[in-house]
Amino acid sequence: MDLPRPPGPPGPPQAPDHGPFIAQRVAASDGRQYVAVAQLPPGPSPPPMFSEPETLIPRLAVIVATAGVLCYLLTRYLTAPVRKLGASARRLAGGDLTVRMGTIFGHHRDEIGDLGRDFDFMAERIESLVSAQRRLLRDMSHELRSPLARLNVALALAAQRAGPEAESALGRIEREVQRLNDLIGELLILARLEGGDTTALKEAIELSSLLGEIVGDADFEARSRGRSVTLTPCERYIATGTTTLLRSAIENVIRNAIRYTADGTEVEVTLTGEATPEGLRAVIRVRDHGPGVPEGSLQDIFRAFHRVGDDRDRQTGGVGLGLAIAREAVRLHGGTTAAFNEPTGGLRIEIRLPVEPIQA
Repeated sequence: MDLPRPPGPPGPPQAPDHGPFIAQRVAASDGRQYVAVAQLPPGPSPPPMFSEPETLIPRLAVIVATAGVLCYLLTRYLTAPVRKLGASARRLAGGDLTVRMGTIFGHHRDEIGDLGRDFDFMAERIESLVSAQRRLLRDMSHELRSPLARLNVALALAAQRAGPEAESALGRIEREVQRLNDLIGELLILARLEGGDTTALKEAIELSSLLGEIVGDADFEARSRGRSVTLTPCERYIATGTTTLLRSAIENVIRNAIRYTADGTEVEVTLTGEATPEGLRAVIRVRDHGPGVPEGSLQDIFRAFHRVGDDRDRQTGGVGLGLAIAREAVRLHGGTTAAFNEPTGGLRIEIRLPVEPIQA
């Protein structure tokens, strides 16, 4: 006969399988008071996210990752046009007056699109003003050539008829007329280069040979002033372009160095190669032993008519066009120009040109 087992210890209380109770006091017609108790149906269970802690972190990670992707895409949508606008502004500042934002901002109908259209309007106005300035400069230079030519003829006749006492005055007039002719010629060259109008055919230019010819002529000119120009032996490279324009660019840089180097010193010219991500570059360095240039004017010396010191430039005959012509000629050949002050004194100008090595 099985005996009943004694009751064990009470287990944990079980959760009621019903909803909450509510009580309401009720008065009967005979005056008695009762309490009515009612059970409500079970309510909805809490969401799994919060009822199951082990799934909370993965679910939050999914939400954060989704929000991050959406924020990234929104940021790209808002900032990409602004970055492109900044790049276009830098191109405009670098001289590319044809840059426009219409194709990039054409689908924008918000403030960003308005900014792009304002930029295009500004670029068109700048291009129009600069083109008008260049056209005026070119036309005036052409018009001045005729009266100067007649003035030269009149000077020649006056020199034949005048006595010795007028020779000094007429000689001074002739020198000033020649300076005007040189200035007008340089203005015409600069206007043609800035307009990108190079009618000469592209040709292969052997830089070391070209430098040797230029340095030889420049050294002959410099020795009459008690100075000299030297060329360090260099490797041979081939550049593609126009020989006359490239010769003019290098000559202007070397003559500028001769003008400002100290008496008894030499202008040093070197040619080296430099490997860049864009390809091989030839680096032509022209270093003088003059007073140098203030740091704030190193880039300004390549602007037309810029003078570091008016009195000094007038004494040396500079008009501020030689380096501007050099920069434009080098730019048309795909190169760059830059100026640096040497720590020991003097100015160094570097010309970088895309080249190919000469195969042995």
